[in-house]
Amino acid sequence: MLDDLIRLALANAALVFGSFILLWAVSMATRDSSLVDIWFAPCIGAAAVLGVFVAHGAEPRRMLVAVLAVIWSARLGGYLAWRNWGREDPRYARLRKHVEDQGRNFAWHSLTRINLYQAAIVFVAIAPFLVAQTAPTPATLGPLAWLGTALVLIGVAFEATADLQLARFKSAVANAGKVLDTGLWRYSRHPNYFGETCVWWGFWLVACEHPWGWFTVFSPALMTWSILGMMGKELVERRMRKKRPGYEDYVRRTSGFFPWPPRR
Repeated sequence: MLDDLIRLALANAALVFGSFILLWAVSMATRDSSLVDIWFAPCIGAAAVLGVFVAHGAEPRRMLVAVLAVIWSARLGGYLAWRNWGREDPRYARLRKHVEDQGRNFAWHSLTRINLYQAAIVFVAIAPFLVAQTAPTPATLGPLAWLGTALVLIGVAFEATADLQLARFKSAVANAGKVLDTGLWRYSRHPNYFGETCVWWGFWLVACEHPWGWFTVFSPALMTWSILGMMGKELVERRMRKKRPGYEDYVRRTSGFFPWPPRR
């Protein structure tokens, strides 16, 4: 199993880092660094599909990881492509201006601080895939695999519903400057992030059918930290407090992460 795991890790490293470097060249030519966000999820799906052909672990688990990863990555990658295609995310435009105003080279900054950084996160995130797809035992799917599958699918459904509700809310001119507090957003300030977290802990549970899978807990832990930390929940809330006058009241009555009935 160890040789198989190393072989799959090397193949995934070539796929992940090679694709993000190529994407960096494209982003420099098109002046759109936000392409990295669109590729993040599909790259993970591609890594899982690669595992089906490169790894030699139990076939049911190899296929399960690939199917779940493709479902999640197609949904999220498709949504981000629909939302951002044809225009650079304003965050990256502001970052480019900030770096260039300081007299630094944005191309180098983009390569090292954006693309290679995202590639490293992807490579760490797929650690449970490596174990799940190379482990020869158990030969069939057990309770942890099915529990992990349920958690991934719940997460995808939660994320998709929250994104759809937010997109519809933003499309209505009458909602400009308002705070979405209906649907899933009534029970959590970040239902999309909650769904994303479920996905990563679900993949980890699938890997945990083999004892080595437990050691990949750093993957869902990293993703949870990223989602809840300075690049996720904290960043969004800091901006919302500045842009939405009613956001403080929304914070007071609504759970910050886990879905829960609102406080009166």
